Amino acid sequence: MPNINITIHQNVPSNPDSSKQYLFYLHGLIVEEAGLRPKSEEHGYYEYELMLNKLAQEGFIVISEAREKGTRVKPYAEKVASQVKQLLADKVPPENISIVGASKGGLICAYVSYWLKEKEIKYAFLSGLFEKYLQDEELKLYGNVLSIHDRSDKLSINPLPYFQRSEGLGQFEHLVLDLDLGHGLIYQPHKEWLEPLVYWLKNK
Repeated sequence: MPNINITIHQNVPSNPDSSKQYLFYLHGLIVEEAGLRPKSEEHGYYEYELMLNKLAQEGFIVISEAREKGTRVKPYAEKVASQVKQLLADKVPPENISIVGASKGGLICAYVSYWLKEKEIKYAFLSGLFEKYLQDEELKLYGNVLSIHDRSDKLSINPLPYFQRSEGLGQFEHLVLDLDLGHGLIYQPHKEWLEPLVYWLKNK
């Protein structure tokens, strides 16, 4: 990746600094299907690399990779959960770990939360597809959770029913934006979602 900040990794770094904050970013489906800078007819370019840079500039050590086409949710969630366990084994405190999932990445994020059951880890869902989460009756959230979506998004639903059945939740917040971008909200690092996301991850 050209001009990428050195704090962006595809895998968990060896010998991690336990004083740093680590952020896993799980992108939307379109990156699987069409590459690192895919373009949607409806929403324009998905600026995956730009978002990684923006997050790294906020001081996070970002861990993210472009998933292969057709990636299955549960096996990939197992992979991410194992990476988180590696950080925990290397003495990184759970409160220094965040997992951010956009669209399909949010579904992966939900399974990571369910399998880890670590109440101090922070999770953020960008345009979360909560109707899919509700289909699995056993899938519940643990940890501190933030949900952000655009009011005009036809693919998202209110996450509150899902939050309410998740007894392992710590702090949670639901932010609805009025940018009229629909699911395109996640295609660019708009300050309207980036700033509250960063604040949440650093202060909860």
